[in-house]
Amino acid sequence: MKFYLIIPAFILYLGCTSPPLPVFQTTEGICPKSDLFVLSQPEIDVQTGNDLVGIYCKANITPIGFEWEISLVFRDEIHPSTWKDFFYRIYRRIRYGRTYDIESFLVRLEPDGKTFQLDLKNVYSGEQIFQEDPVTHKDRILSSSLLENRNSLPILYVNTWNHMFGEKDNNPQLSKQEIQISEFRFGSRSQLDGYFGTY
Repeated sequence: MKFYLIIPAFILYLGCTSPPLPVFQTTEGICPKSDLFVLSQPEIDVQTGNDLVGIYCKANITPIGFEWEISLVFRDEIHPSTWKDFFYRIYRRIRYGRTYDIESFLVRLEPDGKTFQLDLKNVYSGEQIFQEDPVTHKDRILSSSLLENRNSLPILYVNTWNHMFGEKDNNPQLSKQEIQISEFRFGSRSQLDGYFGTY
């Protein structure tokens, strides 16, 4: 192979591969199976390769009750602009060691065991739409009572191409795929970051 072909081939490799999803040993903090909420994601996001491939959870006991740290792992985070995406995925592969997109938030269970609060720190969409560029990472704490319901389960909407969440559908013109969030792999965000950072 000629030398001038090695660099583009290496860049393509960096942009297109990810290590397998990890399996962590469970010691404590296992999240029980629970019909928590429904994730509503634009079908166009799924069709372009950004489907949800893993849900990790680590349960913690805090002074005010039970708290679950949930990390949603999407297969990729493909930018709507092809040329921006080319450079963006190279950056992400070098920076994070993966092409997976991992978004994490906290679920604080209320004493009744049926309602909860979502702490969407750095992953709240606000009014932003799917094609938004650039996307601003916002913060918001949402009570489950503020979320729409489908078959008695609250709905959390994926509103942007880089998977920022909200309580309402900012893209009503886009068809959606709905995924019930109920079963989890064990694992914290720090474990996921450590795994991909040292892979």
